[in-house]
Amino acid sequence: MEALLGDRAGWKVVKDNARNLICYHPADRLYFKSFDHSSAGETLKRALRGSRARRTLLGTRLLQEAGCLAPDVVACGTLLHQDFVVMEDLDGPQLLNALHSYLQEPERRAWRRQLYRALGQTIGTLHAARIAHGDLRPNNVIIHPGKDGYRLGLIDNERTRRPVRFRREQLRNLKQIMLLDERYITAAERRTFFAAYFSRFPQGHRLQRSRAARRAIQRTVIDEVRAHFSRRAPVSGTPIPAEGWQALAGLQPAS
Repeated sequence: MEALLGDRAGWKVVKDNARNLICYHPADRLYFKSFDHSSAGETLKRALRGSRARRTLLGTRLLQEAGCLAPDVVACGTLLHQDFVVMEDLDGPQLLNALHSYLQEPERRAWRRQLYRALGQTIGTLHAARIAHGDLRPNNVIIHPGKDGYRLGLIDNERTRRPVRFRREQLRNLKQIMLLDERYITAAERRTFFAAYFSRFPQGHRLQRSRAARRAIQRTVIDEVRAHFSRRAPVSGTPIPAEGWQALAGLQPAS
């Protein structure tokens, strides 16, 4: 690990600001992310809850133990007075960018419908384990191709946890993942997502027993998304190379 971190020529800077340095090592397909903890607030959080690097490690383990896909953490620690984490790369496009670049044509509508079903199942699995993601925006979901189909992976897992106030975080996550305008999701696709989401809760759970409870969550989330878009313009995906579609086109969601 010391040799890897010292390989200055091998690392390419992805992002560099006052809060984070993110680099990528193409040869080993690894990401490096450092965290500044010089502010008083972050120093207090670090003392009470551990470093952001350690929180990333713990959040990743929570996801993986629940059966969700997340990039493996290879190492975490402190380097030059900065906390850092080294993570494996998770192949595949980010969800919003894939919707923008690959899934606008009518002939791909069936593939997109399956994608929303898989997305609902993934987030349902997460929430059925009472785990909340720290920032469940669409581009923190990766469509990861594999030999048995694709899976949806979750990245940026620093704040992933089992919160005390789970329902609040549940609704926040659902709002975040549904912050997609009509270019990227139809009303029917929202229904597909929510049906798949609720299906992951165990028999006997309130969301299995009560249709009214399911409808209340769905209505609350959609109302909050509309209110959000009344204040802020929807985010657009970033165009990505067309060849990325070739790795996904023939795949179904992995069972």
